[in-house]
Amino acid sequence: MTEDPLLCATYLAALDILTKSWNAMIIAVLEDGPLRFSEVAARVPAIADRMLAARLKELEARSLVVRRVYPGPPVRVSYELTPAGRGFREVAEAIRRWGKMLLDAEKPRAHPRRAARG
Repeated sequence: MTEDPLLCATYLAALDILTKSWNAMIIAVLEDGPLRFSEVAARVPAIADRMLAARLKELEARSLVVRRVYPGPPVRVSYELTPAGRGFREVAEAIRRWGKMLLDAEKPRAHPRRAARG
């Protein structure tokens, strides 16, 4: 079987985003629509503000998130997914299904002989 270099490039491009801490969670919380910085931070409470700002900038640079500034006062800023960012929904659903399989596989199983004895 020959290796498809395009397939490798596409797979690696997706993994480059998903393997960085917080990226998948940030994209997931933006799935339902635009949020302000504080709203994203509230939905991903374990992330530090500095890290959240850095990840949002990176996701914006990768064309997955768009930052919109609304004039004030006060000036408001919101973040929302681009069409490429919204493409993560299917990936997230697949990850959730696989995660359920993993958790189900970890559940202790009753030994068949012991279960038969009652």
